Amino acid sequence: MKLQSIACYSVDIPATGGSYVMSHGRDLAAFPATIVKVTADNGLTGWGEAGTLGSNYLNGFPASVRETIAELAPFVLSCDPMEAGVLVDGMDAQLIGHLPGKAAIDTALWDLRGKALGLPVAALLGGVKQRRLGAFQAISLASPQHMADEALSHAELGFRRFQLKLGEDPITDAARTRAVAEAVHGISEFMTSDANRGWTVGQAKRYLQAVGDIDTYVEQPCATMTELAHLAHLSRLPLMLDESGQTCEDVLTAQRLGVADGLNLKITRVGGLTKAARIRDLAAATGISILVDEPQGADLATGTMAQLAATIDPRGFLGVSYFMGDHMTLSYQKDRGATGPTFEAGAVVLGEDPGLGVLVDETLFGEPIFVLTTKDL
Repeated sequence: MKLQSIACYSVDIPATGGSYVMSHGRDLAAFPATIVKVTADNGLTGWGEAGTLGSNYLNGFPASVRETIAELAPFVLSCDPMEAGVLVDGMDAQLIGHLPGKAAIDTALWDLRGKALGLPVAALLGGVKQRRLGAFQAISLASPQHMADEALSHAELGFRRFQLKLGEDPITDAARTRAVAEAVHGISEFMTSDANRGWTVGQAKRYLQAVGDIDTYVEQPCATMTELAHLAHLSRLPLMLDESGQTCEDVLTAQRLGVADGLNLKITRVGGLTKAARIRDLAAATGISILVDEPQGADLATGTMAQLAATIDPRGFLGVSYFMGDHMTLSYQKDRGATGPTFEAGAVVLGEDPGLGVLVDETLFGEPIFVLTTKDL
């Protein structure tokens, strides 16, 4: 089997309710996503998706993701699609950084491999250790009452795990946290309070003092590892790494400094499933629990997260996002939810279909931005 072509599509996924707000005034009306399709000479296709949460969240933005894919296409088309490590390490040798574009390519190749072998990607990444995966839902930054109401609306859909978007005034953020905690008391199985690097060390200390009696992880409260290290010995609450957890070296540094009880592992941020699996193993070896997430997306992102999450030992697993279903504004399938992981009673349930387990309808993407073939090499 040899690769024949790479196609690239662009999609905007409208935010539920018209707005998604994070710290530092980041307010998105839609989530831009880049879709990659790889086609082999035997007609098999593989799909990958990379979202960036706009232009100031990851080390990449929608246009740079597309340019990365175009830049790497000649190298990728020359590779053996079955050699995941060679492909990923080779992309790094060709181009420094630009991990979101590499992630979309890497994920599409895993989808292709799974289909070629008739196996789910999870089986190729180490094996399925759990099929029912606790699902969490992000709650957009708003007033305490609005966030509590939003958490309850998702609880009515079956969600029992929540990520609270914070990162403004720490005392107001504490009120937001308390409002949500009280609203979902008795039904919540997990909660993480995510400032997205929004606080200084002093502000984070004030927040920790104000919420010390609440059962929550505190996720990426400050921007740097050094700042997190200042907080670690003061916090009775567990800390979670997010933006600072991009590489294996980051995980090792966090473990050495004692700043990561948990890791929000975003597949697009780290460069794809191959690198995410490496980080998964390192986290397991160092006692760091994992929350599997992505910078938004839809069906393909959900399938990708579920495949990785299924390979994690339940004892070190905190939750996984689910960007499918009626609470989302867009599906890549005409029959919403016809394929891919399902949502049942607060859990994402992995199926047994090969690859990512998601069959998309590419007519929904419109015309590709570009298609590059082996004839273009």
